[in-house]
Amino acid sequence: MTKKLTPDEANELITKATATGVLSLGTSTLITGNLGNLVLAGAAGKDLEDITASDVTLVTVLIDASSSIADRGLEKPVREGQNALLDAFSGAKERDAVLLACWTFSSSMTLVHSYVSVPDATRFDQKNYRAGGSTALYDSWCDALAANVAYAQRLRDGGTPTRSVVVVVTDGEDVGSTRKAADCAKLSRDLLASELFTLALVGVGKDVNFEQVAKSMGIPPGCILWEKDASPSGLRRAFQLVSRSAVRASQGKIAPGAAAGFFVP
Repeated sequence: MTKKLTPDEANELITKATATGVLSLGTSTLITGNLGNLVLAGAAGKDLEDITASDVTLVTVLIDASSSIADRGLEKPVREGQNALLDAFSGAKERDAVLLACWTFSSSMTLVHSYVSVPDATRFDQKNYRAGGSTALYDSWCDALAANVAYAQRLRDGGTPTRSVVVVVTDGEDVGSTRKAADCAKLSRDLLASELFTLALVGVGKDVNFEQVAKSMGIPPGCILWEKDASPSGLRRAFQLVSRSAVRASQGKIAPGAAAGFFVP
């Protein structure tokens, strides 16, 4: 069972995250000023009493669904890549300690599902993943992280140690967000300093310098993957690396924080 938070509940969780040092006061204000229905739905997740693991890794995947994905013929490889990620977790011995959330974004965000067990995660198909629109990268990053912070705090309040892995996959730079790269960076810096978060970006294609994009959003160098080959094979290769790294992070083999080497062998 999952339960959507009320605005008051979410605000209380963000306040607790601030009090425990996960967020600074300024960044807390950035989040609480943008607690819309989508963030509240994203902060839902498996009820604490249904979690049997002694500690939990929250894996959040944000996947670009802008028109350039379709233009490059990458819709099918994205579906295959996301499903391969689910397969990788299904085969991992730590799968019971992993909760997955999935978002897609173009001109706006879509919450595919909030934090659920690996077997309950949604597999992509032609109906639930279609590309079209612009690339609201910054808004998506901030909203997904806000949802993660609230749900993770709920688990910690219930006595469950929780770490988070957040990965965004995109083939373009931001177009159309109301938030700025500096807002992303402010939030990223706080979360990395808490040493409870691993934040990563996968950029696909040569049109954009994704190292600069990621750096502007506060993502550490070792957590940036720039796959310049924007082809089906290049995208599949990128998702394979994401899958391998995400599973390793859930096993505690990748330390969270700014020094994390998510894509470092």
